[in-house]
Amino acid sequence: MADLIKRLGVALLAGALAAGGSACGKKNATGGDVATLISEAWTKYRLSEFQDAQLTFEAARASAQPGSDAWAMATYGLATTWDLRRPGEDPKLATKLYQEILTNAPASPMIPWTELALARQKHLVPVGQEPDYAAVHKAYQHIMDAFPGHLAAKEAFLYQESIELAKLEEASTRAAVKRLNQFVQSDSTEFTGPAWSLLAVAHTTLKNPAGRLHAEQKSFELTEVDPADPFVEFAWAYWNLATIAEFEVGDFDLARHYYNKLLEAYPNDIRVYGCKQALARMDALEAQIRAEEEGR
Repeated sequence: MADLIKRLGVALLAGALAAGGSACGKKNATGGDVATLISEAWTKYRLSEFQDAQLTFEAARASAQPGSDAWAMATYGLATTWDLRRPGEDPKLATKLYQEILTNAPASPMIPWTELALARQKHLVPVGQEPDYAAVHKAYQHIMDAFPGHLAAKEAFLYQESIELAKLEEASTRAAVKRLNQFVQSDSTEFTGPAWSLLAVAHTTLKNPAGRLHAEQKSFELTEVDPADPFVEFAWAYWNLATIAEFEVGDFDLARHYYNKLLEAYPNDIRVYGCKQALARMDALEAQIRAEEEGR
């Protein structure tokens, strides 16, 4: 879940700039427009080029009309950069910038995202501190109630469910599974992949390997790939699915499928030897079972 906000860059940019109107077309001193600056800044942010992202968001914010949707988008991007960059984060400055959006652009389409960012700050406290879970739950619920159907509300729902799953209690986990199943079965497609990831966690807690494998598969199938991210690879995902299928579910055919996918796609991966060992191990075990059955 920690990567959700980072993956929102494209969606946020499209929604906010679409609503920004003429303000987004305002030229800056170098001849570029605010929309272009914001787009460039999000790209730099997704690539973890935080210093460049900060400077570009600052340029966009300075070029936009104060209080406009474009200004709010640039301010949100700048706040997010200060909030989530590592190292060099400044959460207090980020909070100040988020609050500026609520005060100076109350009708902006960035308001739901800003509310969510402030809720996340309550949730993601420094190491060694314990969140005020009642306050966090209330903050997420406020977003869900104030902006029903909005992407920010759906994300708030998933974060709220993650709190329930973190308890590792059977009753709360089963209740979360029921809500998450309703979510993935709804007409909405946004955040369905992360919801399946949460269901995989839930089924692990409930010691339901078949349910976990199904959820892991669905989550993987719905993985969103950012073409601008040079670090995207699926070797671990193939390995994870293969080992669950082999050791927890006993579905050797499915395990072979994912081991072979890893071998084909990543022939130099560190897990290649393990894949070959696994394929040989399953072949040997099946041969032994056949021999025993034929000997009866």
